[in-house]
Amino acid sequence: MIKWLNDKENAKYVFCLRILYGVAVGAVMCAFYMLCGHLDFGKSCFALIGAAIPVMMSGGIYLSGFMRTSETLSGRVFGKTDAETSGKADFSARTGYAGTQAVIAAMTFYLLYAGGLSVIRKDRQLAFLCIGYMISRTLYGMAFVWFPEAEKEKGRRGDTVLSPALRKALRIILSVILALCFCTCLVIEPIMGMLEALLCMWVWTYYYYMSKKLFGGVTKESAGYFLTLCELALALFVGMFGGALL
Repeated sequence: MIKWLNDKENAKYVFCLRILYGVAVGAVMCAFYMLCGHLDFGKSCFALIGAAIPVMMSGGIYLSGFMRTSETLSGRVFGKTDAETSGKADFSARTGYAGTQAVIAAMTFYLLYAGGLSVIRKDRQLAFLCIGYMISRTLYGMAFVWFPEAEKEKGRRGDTVLSPALRKALRIILSVILALCFCTCLVIEPIMGMLEALLCMWVWTYYYYMSKKLFGGVTKESAGYFLTLCELALALFVGMFGGALL
């Protein structure tokens, strides 16, 4: 399977397969939520273990990108030069080394994510959360076909993978999937659905400007940062505001 996905002729399907992975994550989260309710494990158990489920199912690849990008962003905040920041990011990518800021970012993510899950009390909140896994992965794929790629990323992927015709087709497919997800949210609850859509698009827009300024375009690491940040924002939004709006 991995060999098939690594083939350049088949790599284009990865963008759509990630959405199915989002469906799988949502299904596991729903099943675990119902299990916790049936066995009376409590909301804390769902929150603490549930926060780790998406990370375990992905093997931590997106969280790794989140940590590396957070380390790079922290370098900018503390006044480091572009050469120092870029060099540290490349060293982290080669060795798997995680700096202090990356560890702090990961710990903060887990605590905030678990906090958002801990206040999910209603089935419709859970529905919005699970749809969010599809939305985040759809936007993840759309970033690669809409946003400019960093020069180093072009060297990794090669221009043959995303030809202009394929890029156009993926834009249409992913846009339709995103519209269906947003429409589903609107059907469940119009105000909540509209706010969730606006939140996701705001994070996506922030990601565009951040990646363009910091890396010169989209990279795999910054894409992992976006996916993690988007799902964190959704968990906090659904948990904190869902109880009042649903």
